[in-house]
Amino acid sequence: MSNDERRRLRAERARKRRRRRNVIIGVLLTVMLVIVGVVLSLTVFFKIASIEIAGDEIYNSEQIVEASGITIGENLFLFSAKDAASAIERALPYVERAEIKRSLSCKVTVCVTAAKAVAAIDSGESYILLSLSGKVLEDGVMTVNDDVVILETGEIAAAVPGELLTLADADALADFTAVMRAFSENALTGITKLDIRDRTNIKAQYKDRILLKLGAAGTVSAKTDFIKATLERNEKSTPEFRGSIDFSIDKKAYQNAAEQSMTVPPTESQTASQSEPPQTAAA
Repeated sequence: MSNDERRRLRAERARKRRRRRNVIIGVLLTVMLVIVGVVLSLTVFFKIASIEIAGDEIYNSEQIVEASGITIGENLFLFSAKDAASAIERALPYVERAEIKRSLSCKVTVCVTAAKAVAAIDSGESYILLSLSGKVLEDGVMTVNDDVVILETGEIAAAVPGELLTLADADALADFTAVMRAFSENALTGITKLDIRDRTNIKAQYKDRILLKLGAAGTVSAKTDFIKATLERNEKSTPEFRGSIDFSIDKKAYQNAAEQSMTVPPTESQTASQSEPPQTAAA
């Protein structure tokens, strides 16, 4: 190999070393710039300038902001929006849902959805109020509104305002929510009592005079339309009817004109007849 070739090889190796060194330096500078940018963002820039409350007016702004734990001046991205929302929902029972939104204008918006009492558990001397999700709204309430369903749940493990009701039967709360949502979504009104103690045999009271035997909890949603149509037809044909209607068999309605209570068993004098609502009433 000639001297010229050796010089060319050495020069080529030197250029490669310089390129590698320049790449490494460039990467290091980029990383340093990113780190500086992040540090400045978390310490100097993006400080919360304002907190706005939107949605339903249940509690005043000061109560909601205090419950969230968010403060003016803290960094926009350092707090957990999920934790702040959960803190609001726990501290303020009549907030069914809180959602936290950030804006690059350094504003935080708390969107609030109100909780409504849809059911009450009679604890003996008072009531426990529940929302549709099974959240405990209040304990120790002496009276309830007419549109609140009286709920039979079995053993209660815990009923803490701001938290979901805890029952000895872990599946019972999900049954309650599913059945009540089905009633709400299908606009089935007039339900005054609901018994979820036996998930294979859910029961409800309609206008305090008709016991509805709904069958397994998982089947109620699919047949709520049918139940509603049957009750509407029954109200038109026999508005004073007292007794029970058995919906435990799909698309069937067995009527018993003697039973009048959710807790009183049928007597020998009761007679059963099968009612077949029109095809348009089927789900």
